[in-house]
Amino acid sequence: MDRIAAMILLLGAFVSMTLFLLALFSVAPIFCSCLCALLYILYYFLANEGTTIHHAQEFENRFWTVFFVLLTMAGIYVKDSPFSVYFESRHSGWGFFVMLIVGYGVHTWDRMVHRKHLTSHVGGLRRGASAAQSLLHLNAHIANAVVSPHAGAKAHLTLEEQLQRISTCMDNIDQLLVPSTINNFINQQFIMRNEREIISIFEDAQPKTLNWLISHVKLALVFYKIKDHRNFRGQHRTELIELLAVDRVSSLTIYSRVLLLRALQLMKLPANARAEHWVRNIILSTHQDDLSKLKTMTDTKGDYFCMNKLIYSDVRSDTVRQDILSHFRKEAAVQQAHMDMGTRKARLRMEQGWRKILSDVDDTLTSSGGSYPAGIDKRYSKKVVYPGVIGLYRELDLGIRGPEEFPSDEVGNLVFLSARPHLYKDFSEKHNFSKFEKLRERQGSRLHTIPSLLAGDLSSGREFMMTNDFEPLAKKKFQNFKQFVSIYPEYRHVFICDNGQGDVRAGELMYDQYPRHLEFLFVHLVQDIQKTYGFEPERWRRKGLLKRTCFFKCYPDAALYAATIKPPLIRISGLRRVCQDAAADFEMILPSQWSSSSQKRDRRSELNQSLWRCNQFLESKGEEIIPLIESPRQWEDGERVRTIYGIGVIKGFDPIADLYDVEIDWRPLDEQIRDFEKQEATKKDTEKRGILSLSSNQAALQTVVEEDESNYLSPATSFSKHSSKQSFIGNDRDTSSTLPRTSSGNELSFGASGFDRRHGVGSPEPTLDETTASDETSPVNKKGGDGDTAVPPSITTKEVGAKRKLSFGQGIVIAKIQGKHVTKFTPPTLPKLHSDEKEKNRSKTFSFWATDSVKSAVDNVEASKSKQLLLSPGERVTTPYGVGVVVEHRKKTNIIVVDMTGPWTARAYLKESIVKREGAGLIGTLLRSFTGVAATSPKRGDSSPRSKAERNHLFAAGAKVVSPFGEGKVIRPLSLQIPSSSALSSCASKEKVDTIAVSLTEWTLRDGSHPTLYCTMNTAKEWKNKTEGKDTHSHRRESSLFSVIGSMVSGTVASLQKIRVPKEIEAPTIKVEALFERYYKDGAAVATTYGDGVVKEFRASDGFYCVSLLLKSGKVFATAYLQEDSMSYRLARGCQEGYPVLTKYGLSGVLQSVNPTTGVHNVIIPSCGAMCYLQPDQVVRQLKAAVGEDVSTKFGDGKVMKYRLSDDKYEIKLTWGGATLYAEAKTFDRIDDRMEYKGGFRMGWILNFFYSREENKEDGAPRSRSNSFSMLSQSNVSTRSLR
Repeated sequence: MDRIAAMILLLGAFVSMTLFLLALFSVAPIFCSCLCALLYILYYFLANEGTTIHHAQEFENRFWTVFFVLLTMAGIYVKDSPFSVYFESRHSGWGFFVMLIVGYGVHTWDRMVHRKHLTSHVGGLRRGASAAQSLLHLNAHIANAVVSPHAGAKAHLTLEEQLQRISTCMDNIDQLLVPSTINNFINQQFIMRNEREIISIFEDAQPKTLNWLISHVKLALVFYKIKDHRNFRGQHRTELIELLAVDRVSSLTIYSRVLLLRALQLMKLPANARAEHWVRNIILSTHQDDLSKLKTMTDTKGDYFCMNKLIYSDVRSDTVRQDILSHFRKEAAVQQAHMDMGTRKARLRMEQGWRKILSDVDDTLTSSGGSYPAGIDKRYSKKVVYPGVIGLYRELDLGIRGPEEFPSDEVGNLVFLSARPHLYKDFSEKHNFSKFEKLRERQGSRLHTIPSLLAGDLSSGREFMMTNDFEPLAKKKFQNFKQFVSIYPEYRHVFICDNGQGDVRAGELMYDQYPRHLEFLFVHLVQDIQKTYGFEPERWRRKGLLKRTCFFKCYPDAALYAATIKPPLIRISGLRRVCQDAAADFEMILPSQWSSSSQKRDRRSELNQSLWRCNQFLESKGEEIIPLIESPRQWEDGERVRTIYGIGVIKGFDPIADLYDVEIDWRPLDEQIRDFEKQEATKKDTEKRGILSLSSNQAALQTVVEEDESNYLSPATSFSKHSSKQSFIGNDRDTSSTLPRTSSGNELSFGASGFDRRHGVGSPEPTLDETTASDETSPVNKKGGDGDTAVPPSITTKEVGAKRKLSFGQGIVIAKIQGKHVTKFTPPTLPKLHSDEKEKNRSKTFSFWATDSVKSAVDNVEASKSKQLLLSPGERVTTPYGVGVVVEHRKKTNIIVVDMTGPWTARAYLKESIVKREGAGLIGTLLRSFTGVAATSPKRGDSSPRSKAERNHLFAAGAKVVSPFGEGKVIRPLSLQIPSSSALSSCASKEKVDTIAVSLTEWTLRDGSHPTLYCTMNTAKEWKNKTEGKDTHSHRRESSLFSVIGSMVSGTVASLQKIRVPKEIEAPTIKVEALFERYYKDGAAVATTYGDGVVKEFRASDGFYCVSLLLKSGKVFATAYLQEDSMSYRLARGCQEGYPVLTKYGLSGVLQSVNPTTGVHNVIIPSCGAMCYLQPDQVVRQLKAAVGEDVSTKFGDGKVMKYRLSDDKYEIKLTWGGATLYAEAKTFDRIDDRMEYKGGFRMGWILNFFYSREENKEDGAPRSRSNSFSMLSQSNVSTRSLR
């Protein structure tokens, strides 16, 4: 299905839906309005995952519950609803009861689905030792360990007992049928005791025990079910995660840290204010190779919770993200320093490839089958894995050092860049990950690791569908690559893609921005390379990208290139393994996945050619070659078949090249018919006599062969002069395998005569020589058979270790023919003659050689001849390579010379069979028949050559011309020639373009001269008509109806051609961008290795920032020129985002965010409802709670009224009795209510969408206004609206 068909289906679905809604509106307008409103709310909920309602699972659960309750209410209580009649006839209480049942059912179902998601198995991660061995060792370690006297009784429990205790506590907390909110309200003290016991088990566990518990407990479910209560010391979730991610993170292994990060992602980071800082602490506490392993293991879990999503989607703070990315760059620099110095770590690192393999999915891993919009490759059926692609992934990951086989305890480095858009949660990613899992478990070659996936987005996919422009897809993949490189700066990257859509353009963008990181580019050719979007060889050659690019059709060719380049990417043994996998993958393709036998045959031949080239290289290196794929045999020896060269008998078969040795009967057709009838009569007579035993049957077959040979040698056999002119040389059909043959170089070639020996022709009878070591040619005049009939020359061939003589009669030859040209035998028949005398007179020619293949060949020749008479120079034609104009028609060679006019300009020499007249077809023929006279006949006043000369005289020397480039005068006119009437047609057909030269008088060059403009006469006329207010095209139109229709049809065809061919062929306009992108703005407060500073300017040429270094007093003492990697944003000392701070102006507030590009701190003052934009030195210190915030103490809840900096005391007013408490920071807890919505079930986003949406949108980075306040309204303003 192509794009036009997809657009038609989409339009049909839209029209059908619109008509359905209109029909529903006419029947039930109120119910339909409610339904449309609910559907719009659902669409907005699914399409905006960044809204606050998605920040916690509890909010999503409330949304689904309220949504289905409202939907049920609309169906029950709306008057024109089809369900209201049923409930109105019953008691009204039934409707309310149904609403409760639906709401509770949806609430419980969503909790069950989310619980299953939290407890899902983590695939792809390998822990090294088996679970049983680690359990025995750890239990022995616990038994022998010295227990601290302060430790509780749980320290003596075995691992199974501790794990069972955690499970029991979780069962008490998580009731299946009772919501957590209600359960916490009813049994709060009981729930808190169980939560405290779980925390104490993790707190008292030894390091090895702690890692074992983390790897076996359902950690994500534990984080989700343990809540932060509003009681003093009741923030259990925060306490547990703080224990694992901060206090004991140094005791965790890499595997445990990966599980901890995954649990935080499943819990959703916005659900807790400190979650992003926990992620930051886990990553920043991991270094060098351990950090690389942590990132890779996070990406190979088999779900979409990858490192890219964690850094660029889950982490919403720019400062936290920049801290993590800066840590990645610093650790990568340390790793590179080890490699440069050749340390012991460097020697260990050299055993790994340190290469990320990035690959496309459709038309690269699996074939799309030409299904739009996935891809365009129709060589294989849909969802077929390309032979050898999985092996190439594995070998590129292994590299040229280290083990030969991929270790089972290591994780791979395979990443897929897909253009398929990301939908709600992991709706679209699940399909791809299930495909990857099947490839991991299938027989034969399988994926060596669970890959990661970077998906596209809806905006780029929508733009591609609407405009058919591949640039948005290319830019989205480049954006994903850019983010991926920032996460893995220590790796090199190989990109494997296809040339069907925008992947090649994306590869060029990757090389332009990251030439050191993009190691190589492999392009799978699924269409002609000239049609590749974004590929321009000359531009790529200048950049140096062409040296790093490999275009291939089969993956063994790509592996061969990777093994032969310098330095190589894979081993020679790896090349052999890729070839083995390619052959195995081809055999694994099911018969139902082949659309036809010819498709399988073509793909086998294509893959065998690739394997043969690899075998040549392997043989030169002394490696064992790979057996080629054999073709199944369809025709047995002795079976009669029909070929493109006539009827024959199978004599042999080559399974590698799919070549049959066929004994072709080239006798006259009447003799073949008589011989066939005689054989059929003999067969029937034998059947009637009843002598069809096995032995007699074999003897009869031998007799038939001898009789057939005697018939071939009959003196009556003769070849006409015309029939003898058949040869395999120069034939367009492929009669032999395209594979080079090394064992026997058999080629078939015949002369043009010499078939009839009875007429004394001097040339020898046509024979086929099989070149072997024992071939011998017998004498010419040997006797054979029963009589003294002269036997023609015979040929001896070596067969099964002995010599066998094959005697051929006149008209009998043996040819090697591919299996696709061999079909089932059909009896020969004579052509039928017309009985009508008139029709007999019409048929001027008759031939006994008029078989189906010959008739089709003759028809093609006649059609091409008729086409020759219609085509003429200057006529517009269409070709497989675009449209063009005929220049010359070479009738002797059947070649047409065409000047291509679109989508590129070139001169092509094409066969007649592939050149068609533009607008060919029934409608075009009818339109040409009606409009041809008007188009070819001259107009009044234009029939004479003199009128043409007069028109040319309008642009004589000195004539004024007004062009789009300015006014000028003609300085070189056309030569005034009046050809004779006989030469008019020939002159008009040569398509000679004459130009005139115009001197632009309005332009003056530096030397005082005027620039010269060259244009054709037609272009000058168009300029003149536009100046005079005339329309050139309106004068050329004919007033006939058919000309109008013709112009409409031609315009439609032109528009369709623009849709079908299009921008993917044309090279995109490349914008020259700066080599370095600026990040820090002028005046930004930054921290460097030399101290704090302020950015003064940025040099885009080399990426250096001019930074003024400051003393503690604020004075400038030096100027440094630093790159982006050498500095970071400056954060106020001791402060963190999301926590209360004290400002220089005596006001306390919450540090909402820090703009890393400017260093400006955004502080919200709760006491007065103000937003402050401050510099880092204007923030004094971090506080436990700001003035106006709620806190929890052992005496109850209260509110901070004042903070005293002199003695670090907080004045807290309790909610009961109005008592005032003066407390230190450690005696109370701050109640962080940023995630607590006060009423409305977290549905305020709907009101925010309908009211003041545009005002709430931010354009670019937050504003930087130093030393300024933004006062807010005191009425019902929440801090959430200020973020």
